[in-house]
Amino acid sequence: MRIKIVSYIKEKVVGNISPSTLLPPHSTRFLFGGICLLLFLSCSSIDCPMDNTVSTIYELYKSNGTADTLKDTLTVITYRHVPEEDPVALNRNVNTTSMNLPISYQGEEDVLYFVRSFPDSVKTIEKNEDGEEVERMVHFIGFITDTVTVTKTNRKHFESIDCTPSFFHTLTHVSYTTNGIDSIVISNPEVNYDQTKAHFHLYFKSRD
Repeated sequence: MRIKIVSYIKEKVVGNISPSTLLPPHSTRFLFGGICLLLFLSCSSIDCPMDNTVSTIYELYKSNGTADTLKDTLTVITYRHVPEEDPVALNRNVNTTSMNLPISYQGEEDVLYFVRSFPDSVKTIEKNEDGEEVERMVHFIGFITDTVTVTKTNRKHFESIDCTPSFFHTLTHVSYTTNGIDSIVISNPEVNYDQTKAHFHLYFKSRD
């Protein structure tokens, strides 16, 4: 008889009670609000960039304004105040058309050394074993080095309060020696996460 009574209660009483009536007054309202808040936070969260560093883009051009390809081997060395940082920004790049070079976080001025290396030769006159003068070609590696100085301003950039800040920059001036460089022009002064626009147009002198 007791089993029948329990079954009757489950079927007729508990079975007809909605989950909301089992909660204290106003609990369903708070529960619904909490779920909405969690959904909003999950949808509005900002993914922090995996790499929050930025760099500058140099594109090579000829004097007539068309794109150029540097056939020489190019190495770019940066002047760093921090000894443990690698000073080589670009290592023996061949057939260069453009390049990404690092920029300091907070320095007001960056100094870079552009080193072009190329095979070269020179004709010399020497005497052979018989004392006769003969021509001989001496082959060697030639170097042309230029110093480039970039002046800029720096500002902190936050994607979110949960993300590590990065540094964005505004290029204000560029100066350079003219041993192998003809000119450098700032084409886009804003250095940020946008890597679709070159920051510098670089014109090398021809060795032809």
